[in-house]
Amino acid sequence: MELLLSRDAVYAAAMAPSPPDAPVPDPLDGTSGIQVLDRMVGLLGLLGEAGAGGQQLSRLAGALGLSVSTAHRLLAALEHHGWVERVEGGRRHRLGAALVALAGQAADGTGLRRLCRPVLARLSGESGETTFLIVRSGLNAVVTDRQDGAYVIESLTQGVGGLMPLGIGAGSATILASQTPAEIEAVLAANAVRYRQFGSSAEQVRRRVEQVRSEGYLMSDDSLIAGLAVIGLAIRPPGRAVTAAIATNFIASRLDAAARRQFLARMRQEAAMVEASLAVPAAILRNPRPGES
Repeated sequence: MELLLSRDAVYAAAMAPSPPDAPVPDPLDGTSGIQVLDRMVGLLGLLGEAGAGGQQLSRLAGALGLSVSTAHRLLAALEHHGWVERVEGGRRHRLGAALVALAGQAADGTGLRRLCRPVLARLSGESGETTFLIVRSGLNAVVTDRQDGAYVIESLTQGVGGLMPLGIGAGSATILASQTPAEIEAVLAANAVRYRQFGSSAEQVRRRVEQVRSEGYLMSDDSLIAGLAVIGLAIRPPGRAVTAAIATNFIASRLDAAARRQFLARMRQEAAMVEASLAVPAAILRNPRPGES
C-alpha cells in the first residue's frame, strides 16, 4: 500500500510558521518540495518501524541526517494532519490515527478489504477466534482488517493499521513465503535487525518460511506471544503476486489438532472464494450503466 500525498500541500504544511511556544526550527529555505516530501515519508517509515511505543525526536533526526529543529518542524506538520501523534508526554512520536483511515482506504481501493470483511466475520463467528487480513507494504506487513473473536487476545500488531516487518506473524510469514527465493533472501537481509526487536531473527523467520513453502500454510504453536498458536494462509489471486493473507491467533489450548485442521479447511474455502472474486475483471463486477443488461 502506498501513501499518496499532495506534494504542494505537504510542502506548505512543512513551511508553515511554528507555534509561538515551539522551538525555533532550522530554515528550510532552498529545500525543494520533493526533498521535503522525501523527508516526511522517511519519518513516517521510521515511525512505522518503531511501532506503538514511538520514537524519540533526536533518534528520528539522526536516522535521516536532519537537525533536531528541522525534524521537529516536519513532525509538527504531520501532527497537524493527524498522521503523527505524541506519546509519553510529548517526548516520543508515533504514527497517528489518520493513517489508519488511509490504510483502510488503500485496501478498499483494491477491493480486497471489502471482499475479505465478510470472510473474517464468518471465520470469527464460527470459531470464536480473532482473525486478521494482512497485506504487504514493501518490507512490512500491515493489518488492514481485524475481526475480534469471543475473547480478548493479545496481538503483535494490536489492531487495524498495525505494522510489522515482513516475515513476523503468521499472515506476514505466509506472504513472504509466497515470493521468489531471491526476494525472500533480500527481505530477510533487509529486515534482519528489525526482527530482533520482535524477539526473533532472520534464521527463525527463514525456518518458518521454509515450513510454509513445504506445507502451503502456517500452523504453529511457536508464536512470539507465549501461550498463543497461529494459523496463516496466503490469498493467491490467479496470475498475480501474493500480497495478502488471512491469519488467526488463538489460545493454544482452545483448539486441538483436529479442530485446527477443520479451521484451516474453512480458511481455505474462504480464501478460494476471495481468489475467485479477484480473478473476475473489475468491469464485470461493476454495476451496469443505464441501458446495459
